[in-house]
Amino acid sequence: MRRISKDSYNWAAGSYVDLFFISAITQIFFAVGLYWIFVGDSDFLNELLEVQSNAIMLSIGTLVIMGWAMALILGIGFDRFPLDYKNAPFDPSIISTTAALNISGQVLILVGILTSQIESLETLAQMGATLLGMQMILLGPTAWRLSKTRSKEDNVKVGMWNIGVMLTLPVIGVITILAWIFINNELFQILFWTAIFDGFWLMVTFALFLAHFNDRLGWNIMSSKASNSAFTVFVVLVIIHIILQFLHHIEYITDSIVKASISAPILWIFFVSKPSQIWKNVFAGKSCSAQILSGHSWLLATAAIGIYEAVVIEESIGMYYTRFMLIFGVVVQAVWGSSVWLHEDHKFTKLEDRKTRWVSVIMMNTLMFGIISLALHEGGHIELNNLGIVLAISVVALLIAASEFFLWLVTDAISNHDNWNRIPMFYANMDNAHELDDAYFPCEE
Repeated sequence: MRRISKDSYNWAAGSYVDLFFISAITQIFFAVGLYWIFVGDSDFLNELLEVQSNAIMLSIGTLVIMGWAMALILGIGFDRFPLDYKNAPFDPSIISTTAALNISGQVLILVGILTSQIESLETLAQMGATLLGMQMILLGPTAWRLSKTRSKEDNVKVGMWNIGVMLTLPVIGVITILAWIFINNELFQILFWTAIFDGFWLMVTFALFLAHFNDRLGWNIMSSKASNSAFTVFVVLVIIHIILQFLHHIEYITDSIVKASISAPILWIFFVSKPSQIWKNVFAGKSCSAQILSGHSWLLATAAIGIYEAVVIEESIGMYYTRFMLIFGVVVQAVWGSSVWLHEDHKFTKLEDRKTRWVSVIMMNTLMFGIISLALHEGGHIELNNLGIVLAISVVALLIAASEFFLWLVTDAISNHDNWNRIPMFYANMDNAHELDDAYFPCEE
C-alpha cells in the first residue's frame, strides 16, 4: 500500500463512494423500520401513541438526519473539503471509523424498533444514538484543523457556511446523545429538533445551495464577504428560534405564534440567495441541478406553512407540516442533487449531457403539494373529502422518489464507474490544476 505523502491533501478524493454505499444499505434499514412501525406491527404503534412516547419520532428522525442522510453529507465533505482547503488533516482510518459508527448505530436503532417493546427500543436506540453521536464528536478535531486552514483567494466562496457546518458537528453529536439519554425530557426533545433539524440541517442545505450555484456554477449570487455576513444573521435567527421555543415550552411565553420563528431563518436564506438571479440564469438556459433548484424553490412555501401552522393550526399539532416540508422538500432534494452532481463531476460528464432527474423532482413536488393540502385541511381552509387518498398519493410519491434515488445509488454511484476519475472535473479543470499533482496521487488527465 502506497504511503500518503505528508504534504498530500487530495488523497481523500473519491472516498465518497464508501459512504454512499453505507447510505444505500442504511436506507434499506430505514424503509424496514418505517414499515414495521406503521404497517408491520400496528399494536406497537398504538402502544407508543398511547403512552405518548418520544421514541417513535425520535428514532425515525435520528435514522434520517444522523444516519443515511448524514452519510451522504460526510461523503461529500470528505471528498470536497480537502480540495477546497488544500489540506487533509486526517487519515483514511477516520473515514472507515465514521462509516462503521454510522452503520452500527443505525443497526441498533433498527433492532430496537423490530423488538416491538418500548423499553428495548429506548435502550438499544440510546446505544445506537451514542454511536451516531460519536461519529460527529470524532470529527471535531478534524473539523477544527480544516476550519483553521485558509484557502487561496476566492477558492472557497461558500465561506463561513462550510466552517459553521464543520464546527457544529461535535455539538450536534452531543445533543443527539443527550436527547436519547433524557428521552422523556421535553426540553431535550425541543433542543434536538430545533438545534439539529431547524438549525444545523438548514445550515447544511444553504451551504449546498451556495456550493452549487455560487461556487460550482459560478453564477456569483453572493460574494464571500456577503455570505459571511449572511451566516452571522442566520446564526442569530436560529438562536432566537431555539430560545423562543424553550420559553414557550416552560410557558414563560404563552402565545403559540412564537413558533413561527422557524420561518425566520428559512426566509432569510431564501431572499439572501437572490432567487431572481438564480432563475435569471435558469431562464437563460444555463445548466444546473433540477433537484437543488427545486429544493431552493420550496424554501418560501415552507416558511409560509411555518407561519400558517403557528397562527392557524391548533397548538397541539406542533410544527409537523413545516418540518416535513423542510426535510423532504428542501433538505433531501438538496442532498440528493448534490450527491448526483458530485458523482457526475467525478465521471467528467459535461453539463449539457447531464440527465435531469424528472421522476424524483416531480414526485417530491407532488409530496409537497400533498403536505400543503393536509396542512390547509387541518387549518380548516380547504376540505378534503378523501383524506386517505391524499395521504396515499403523498406516501407513494415519496416512495417512488426515494426508490429512484436508491436505484441511482446502487446502479451508478456505487457500481458504474465508467470514465470515473478520482479528481472531480471542477478541480481538474481549474487554472491551478497542476497543484493537485503529488507523489501519492497524480492529477489525472
